[in-house]
Amino acid sequence: MDLKTFAEDDFDPKKWINKAWSTSDSHEKEVFVANSVTRLQLYMKQLTNSLDETTTQIVTSIPRILQDASALQVEGALLQQRLLSLENKVQGVEEQTGHSIESLQRIDQLKSRLENAASALREADKWAALANALEDVLEKGVPTQADKLHELSEQVAAMTASLEVLSDAPDYENKRLQLETLYNRLEAAISPPLIEALTNMDAAATSRYVRVFTGMSRRAAASRSWRRAAAARLAAAWRALPHHQLRALTRLLAPDAHTQVTWLTNVLKSDTPVSELIRLYTDLLLSLEPSPTKVVSANLKLCSSPEDGIVLLTDLRRDIDEFIACITGVMDAPRPNKETISPAVLKELGRAAYAPLRELLPQYTDLQSQLLLANLNDPQLKQEDLLDQSRALLTTAERCEGWLSAAYAKAKKIAAYAVHPYYAPAVEAFVTALSSHISTHSRRIESVFLSSVSGGQATGVLSTTFPASLLLEAAAAVLLTTLANRQAAEQEEDPKEESPLMDLPSLLLEPEVRQKLSAARAEPQACVAGLRRTKEQLRNLARAILRHPVEAQLDKIPQLPVWSNNDALSTDLPDFALSPQEYITEIGQYLMTLPQHLEMHLSDKQAPWQFLSEVCTHTCEVYAEKILNIRNMDPLGTKRCLTDIVYLSSVVEDLGGNVTPALKSLEKSLRAATPAPSE
Repeated sequence: MDLKTFAEDDFDPKKWINKAWSTSDSHEKEVFVANSVTRLQLYMKQLTNSLDETTTQIVTSIPRILQDASALQVEGALLQQRLLSLENKVQGVEEQTGHSIESLQRIDQLKSRLENAASALREADKWAALANALEDVLEKGVPTQADKLHELSEQVAAMTASLEVLSDAPDYENKRLQLETLYNRLEAAISPPLIEALTNMDAAATSRYVRVFTGMSRRAAASRSWRRAAAARLAAAWRALPHHQLRALTRLLAPDAHTQVTWLTNVLKSDTPVSELIRLYTDLLLSLEPSPTKVVSANLKLCSSPEDGIVLLTDLRRDIDEFIACITGVMDAPRPNKETISPAVLKELGRAAYAPLRELLPQYTDLQSQLLLANLNDPQLKQEDLLDQSRALLTTAERCEGWLSAAYAKAKKIAAYAVHPYYAPAVEAFVTALSSHISTHSRRIESVFLSSVSGGQATGVLSTTFPASLLLEAAAAVLLTTLANRQAAEQEEDPKEESPLMDLPSLLLEPEVRQKLSAARAEPQACVAGLRRTKEQLRNLARAILRHPVEAQLDKIPQLPVWSNNDALSTDLPDFALSPQEYITEIGQYLMTLPQHLEMHLSDKQAPWQFLSEVCTHTCEVYAEKILNIRNMDPLGTKRCLTDIVYLSSVVEDLGGNVTPALKSLEKSLRAATPAPSE
């Protein structure tokens, strides 16, 4: 039997009895109960005996435990006393040790001061000897022998080290000034032979002098001497050239670049050889005589045509790119310790290299303007016939896409995206000149039209002025489309991030111009607005010419005598007895002939319908206005007017147009005012 069940907190006797009863056989219930009771009684007796034995053991062991606890308490008190005694002894030892350590520290400081004083005295004696020896060398003259120069380099290195040891001496500043003066004299004495050795490319002699500069901690001065000697040698080679060309300068510097880097690395022991080379070439380009800018400017003046000038600028950009490629090759060449070159140093070289192109770019505007404007010197643009002149201008406008595309492609070869501030004014001048041709011819067409109107000659769709104005409007539209397409194409070619040597906007443009470059490329040119106005004026002129025959007939309406003073007997005439009057039939016949004539002049299938629809709408609107201007209209005049309105409406509807609401309303009003026929 499991006794753990009786020890649980939630033990329920009823549940336990029911569970035990359900597991027994139904025929032996009484035997099962009797056995269970007997077993439980035995378990209770065993538990009682076990509890009594445990209690007896606890009672007998308590006195012994109390005795052990008392003994432990006494031992704890003794241990506490011993710990206090030990703490007092430790504090005493610490006090004695602290005084000893302070004494040792004072002794060590005193020893250090004595050693420093002794060292300072020795260095002072050594300093005086070295200073006197260097003074003797300077008075006798700097030696040129290799062993003597070696001794001199060791001597100045020792003086530099000795001065560092004497940094705490009271007269340190005086010694520093004295050494600085000696080094200045020594540098002045050995700079000429160093420059001579550098000029002659004598590596052994140069190394000896460089060691002296290194001993003086003046390696930068040696680099300056190298730069001065190299610049003088290259400048002399430039002056000796039979023909001064930028390409020749590039070919002069290209093979020299790698040699100079090797010298800087192996002989001058420079940590930044490429940066030193870039500084050399920067100073050289700014100091050459004659300067590359003057050479290129003189060559540009000798160009016999704008085409030659554009070619010269293109060649100039190519020559500069060759030089930049040479420098980039030196920078990218593999070497043990790759140095990091400052972007500012690269930008200075780029500004110096691109100086000739930056100087001549403003002249590009004039050259490109001349080339573009030369296309307008075509004799075809000076014809007497209106229609032929319009056709010539349309042909010219259609060819502008090719001209501008070719010009921009050449411009990019000169200065890439940085050319825009100089390319845009040339395009502006060209488009303005072509727009002036269009505007002049537009005024001429308008003048001829007005003269024909005042002379009572035939106008309208059959007039030469109408197709001439249409073609001229098309020329303006083609030119506007070309400009929009060119701007979109140029905008798609967004400039990418370039290295400082290839960032042409920064190298060729002034800061304020460069900041506005993106906005200027996105804005339409100033000539576009004027060209749009001209196009709109031509559109209105073409429609005025087309509508003139209609308007000439409609102007007669208010003065026609048929509206009033009619015979009273004629008033009762039936409507079918009346026919449209001459003015409205003239209008109807003109409108009916428009489709075939418009198709002759308009290539777009939708354009004739647009023109025809506009003319029909305009005719209905003006007709309604003219009818309202009739002062007196008798019943017969009203019938005649209604007959004319019906005729015009049928013509407009036959042509596929719609009668305007104003004319429909007017027709309803007139019918309401017309008296009913008498029975």
